[in-house]
Amino acid sequence: MYEFVIFTHITAAATWIGGSMLLFVLGLTLRDKEAQKIVYFYIGPLYGYFETVVLIILLLTGGYMYVVNGFHDNPEKFTYELGYYMHIKIALVALITIATVVHMFVSLKSNGRDKTLKEKILARGSSLLIFFLNFVILWLAIQIRNYL
Repeated sequence: MYEFVIFTHITAAATWIGGSMLLFVLGLTLRDKEAQKIVYFYIGPLYGYFETVVLIILLLTGGYMYVVNGFHDNPEKFTYELGYYMHIKIALVALITIATVVHMFVSLKSNGRDKTLKEKILARGSSLLIFFLNFVILWLAIQIRNYL
């Protein structure tokens, strides 16, 4: 069972990061603003709902692995470095989840119309935060796996 959960978690993480990279590169390279509006109008909601499911899978499988590895009831599991990486990863996962909720709310609310300045700042800022946090969380996951 544990191997299936790890497989599911890694597959979901690859999907999450890959989708984020695709949309990030699309936003940088698609210079025609009308084409960009059309693409995001159709892809945005679909991607948002799909990624919401993926995020839920990541949270559930990550929580399962946290419990199975004894972190919930065994403080000795937290050696200095392992505990440090785990706590930082948990904090960043919480932050990326909040950023995702903000991004989804703003993007779905403004889909099909021009965003206000505040909406642009929130949407782009949360998108950039999500994009860069993906790689930090991935690096932390590798470090944690090295200790387990």
